[in-house]
Amino acid sequence: MGNVFFKSTKKREDKTESNRYMDQMKGLYNESIVISDQLVAAVDEVDQAMEQLSVIADKTQIQEQSLRHSSKLATSKIIEAFSSLQEVSAATDQINNASYHLNDQSKGTKQIALDMQTSLGETETVMGHLKHNNSNMTNHIEDLIKHTSKIYEMNILIQEIVSQTSLLALNASIEAAHAGEYGRGFSVVASEIRRLAEQSSDTVKQSTELVNEIEKGVQLVINAVEQERSAVDRGVAEMSTNKERMDSIVNRIIEVDQLAHDMKQSSINQTEQTNHVIERLQEAVELVNGTLVAVEDTLQMNTQQRKQIHKLERISHNMGKSSKDLKSAIDLVEFELMNKVANTNAEEIVQWLRQAATDSTITSVDPIIHDASLRALMKSKPEIEAIWSNYADGSFIVSIPDAGLLNAKGREWWKRAMHGESFHSSYYVSSITKQLCQTISVPIFGENDIIVGVLGVDLAIRS
Repeated sequence: MGNVFFKSTKKREDKTESNRYMDQMKGLYNESIVISDQLVAAVDEVDQAMEQLSVIADKTQIQEQSLRHSSKLATSKIIEAFSSLQEVSAATDQINNASYHLNDQSKGTKQIALDMQTSLGETETVMGHLKHNNSNMTNHIEDLIKHTSKIYEMNILIQEIVSQTSLLALNASIEAAHAGEYGRGFSVVASEIRRLAEQSSDTVKQSTELVNEIEKGVQLVINAVEQERSAVDRGVAEMSTNKERMDSIVNRIIEVDQLAHDMKQSSINQTEQTNHVIERLQEAVELVNGTLVAVEDTLQMNTQQRKQIHKLERISHNMGKSSKDLKSAIDLVEFELMNKVANTNAEEIVQWLRQAATDSTITSVDPIIHDASLRALMKSKPEIEAIWSNYADGSFIVSIPDAGLLNAKGREWWKRAMHGESFHSSYYVSSITKQLCQTISVPIFGENDIIVGVLGVDLAIRS
């Protein structure tokens, strides 16, 4: 009897130990599956990262080569511009010297023009005085003509008086002859009077001839004065015209002088700006040369980066091979999963999850709002052991509990949902809970029915 009890107890202990061993093996199996999945996912992440790094490296190399070419071209153009600016600077110096000379000459010309203007003004004044004097002289000559005419009239009168005196002297002589001896003295007087009358007549004739000559001379003077006055009038008119022209010339010269001054100032400013641009170009050449050096260094680092990417590719290849070997080894281990049943209807959960994905708290894809919403959804369904949401790039918005993946881009449930489909999987070991589960995922639609993310849950599987 004791032996039977001992054997029975021994069997129960062996069975308990066997069950405990089987539970440990199941745990190890599940853990191995999770680790294998995570390793595969990690390899996928590495492959995607390497692919992106290669693309980035290729683009970077192309851009850096383009930048190097552009930098060299820019350096060449800057050097050409620098050379041209140096020529411009030399031309500017010549222009500057010419502008200084032009400014000096312009000031001298301006002074000469002002002096000529002053001289013309004085000449115009003199011509005005000359015209006035000519007018006065004409008046004086006219007065002289009047006086000469009066002298001529007086000569005529004297001539008549002389004629009368001669006639009286003749009559007196006749009367003295009749008187005889008594009239001898009177005869002498009459003879003397006749002689004086004859002399007066001769003098009057000479005076008349002289007056006639004076009148002729005065007439010549009048003609000369008229010609002079006409010439003076023309001179005054021409002088006035010349003065107006000179005023216009002076104004133009003043404008030219101002332009010469402005040109001189502009030339000075141009010289300063040219020198400033030359300095900036020199700095630009130095910066571009520095950029070329940096680009060369970057290209060398890009080459080193490519070598590291190739090393990473070999590591990824080896990790992928190891993960496949691990997966194959795990698949050889079979555990009989009997009487496994889902605690919920998957189709009902799909419909419930699709409805939840239309809520504004989910379509906002805001991490803070998602955290609260996903916790509430998980609490409302006891059969949900994990819930999460993803952005359109595969990264996680929120995961409760924390996801064992960095990115779900390689997962079938993410791919199907991003194509607008609802997805529910067969039974498998969850990478989050490390227990048997079933995954359900639905798309999250944003504005204009554009898929902006994925909403997913893991349903617990109970024996």
